[in-house]
Amino acid sequence: MNVKSAFEICFMKQRDFWQSNYGVFPRTPYNIAINERMIIPNSLNNGYIQWQPLRQETSVDLSALEQKLNLSIHPQIKQYFTSYWFLSMIGDIDNITLDFRSVPYGIDILKLVEECCATGVNNLPKGNIHFELGYASVENDDSYLIYIDNETAGVKCVQPEDNDVKELGSLEYVISEMEAGM
Repeated sequence: MNVKSAFEICFMKQRDFWQSNYGVFPRTPYNIAINERMIIPNSLNNGYIQWQPLRQETSVDLSALEQKLNLSIHPQIKQYFTSYWFLSMIGDIDNITLDFRSVPYGIDILKLVEECCATGVNNLPKGNIHFELGYASVENDDSYLIYIDNETAGVKCVQPEDNDVKELGSLEYVISEMEAGM
């Protein structure tokens, strides 16, 4: 499996969750910056829109960024940023709720990847390079951050104040195995 296949599984679960529980496609708060290609037509209701993920059709070359950062970005991390455009990816795995960073249509991928790397380096300065990819809630504590280890593509939820770390498995495993939520 790869991250693109994991996304397909995750987005199917997400769509099924929303359809079976609410009779709609996944929803998110409306923002004028959201590209209309992602919005389900005529779905604006009470400040929320329904949306759908879009496969990225144009490849993004990260080699210049890798050279600038002086690192080789793990293939799973590259696929995270270059497979799909999406507005939300929230789910549960091992009693942990994960809220992954979105990759909205039209965003500058190189800038986003560099920002996630810089945030990871600043917040986890020791050891391997990590990319910060969102927020997590562990046992009702929502102060955890999601990090991806660039060497292994392992997902970690880290509570910055206590340095509590929850290891969850590879990025493709976590995306494909988490149950949809909101």
